Amino acid sequence: MIINFPTQQRLTLGLCAALAVLLGFTFVYSITQWYGDWELTHQAPPPAPTLTSADATTRMIAAIPDQHLFGKSFTGSGEVPITNLQLRVTGIVKVTTEQNGNASKAYISIAGQPSKIYQVGDTLPYGVKIYEITPDAVILENDSQLEKLPLPREKLQFKTRQSEERL
Repeated sequence: MIINFPTQQRLTLGLCAALAVLLGFTFVYSITQWYGDWELTHQAPPPAPTLTSADATTRMIAAIPDQHLFGKSFTGSGEVPITNLQLRVTGIVKVTTEQNGNASKAYISIAGQPSKIYQVGDTLPYGVKIYEITPDAVILENDSQLEKLPLPREKLQFKTRQSEERL
């Protein structure tokens, strides 16, 4: 037995059926969300964090001054001892810009080898790190100690002019 409905009535019934299915899905979705929220609010609280012993805490506090929390102080290259390492500065390019901070480069020769280009933060052989590049020296961090690697300056020698060159 097939019931034959007019077209407008079929559209109305189809729309009502689609609305009922949509309403059913919305109801089921709401129930699952509310149940998840209920489980979240009624679960057991997490365990309390364990506290470290006072001995470990006092050791950690005692170690703070040795950690250089705000960096190492560096007031000038005059107070830094000159390094004894087999390094030689062959040139310095001092560049300071607002955009990329300190972009200075240093040309350093290691044990008589050809010079290579280094910048602040680079690590040299012997575990030495470049700490700062100044216009006349490179400051190195060697075993947590600052050392200065000066740029050698050759003294100018002036020659007297010959009488023939003046003509």
